[in-house]
Amino acid sequence: MSMFREHWIGGLVAYSTFFVISLIATFVVPIFHDSVAQEWNLTIPPIAAPLKIIGCFAVAVLFGLWPDVDIKSKSQKIFYSVLFAVNLVLIVFLQKYLESALLGLFAMLPIMSKHRGWTHARITMILLPSVFLLIPIYSAHSEWETDGNLVDLFNSLAEWDGLTGALRSGVPFYVASFIGYASHLHLDGILFRSRKAQRKKVQTK
Repeated sequence: MSMFREHWIGGLVAYSTFFVISLIATFVVPIFHDSVAQEWNLTIPPIAAPLKIIGCFAVAVLFGLWPDVDIKSKSQKIFYSVLFAVNLVLIVFLQKYLESALLGLFAMLPIMSKHRGWTHARITMILLPSVFLLIPIYSAHSEWETDGNLVDLFNSLAEWDGLTGALRSGVPFYVASFIGYASHLHLDGILFRSRKAQRKKVQTK
């Protein structure tokens, strides 16, 4: 089995397993604990939102492939095709030039790093999915206006009534991307191995 196939299947299987367990828990927990609301589980989208569920599965698969974007591979071709399409939409249809520039800047970083560098780090597995928590907040930025002062920005954000809702909407996608990412690092023997074992494995390839 090629590594590309292994990683996308790994991401899909890992998230599918989590989704089923989380879905069962969503309905079982309120049965045994009457005080728990039916919508207590934030880790997966509600059943009434099938597009979000499909989106989470897609995100898990894509993040199961993403770490290999730092080397010439099918994963790299897929992601740069997606990034190009997103950048095109930002420039041509949405006129979001700053966002387009930031996306382009980020897209260059993996190519500048060595293979199995920061894209294969555990800390990146935790931090990178946070983009799904930031996007809903940024998308709703019109709810809180500041004069450009960073302190005012954080104060306004803390006082914003919609902050909790924005974060809640991003949690299922954060979880999906985290699980997909973790599946990649696990299959590469990085997630639960010491750095010494990782270096030894790379040297033997």
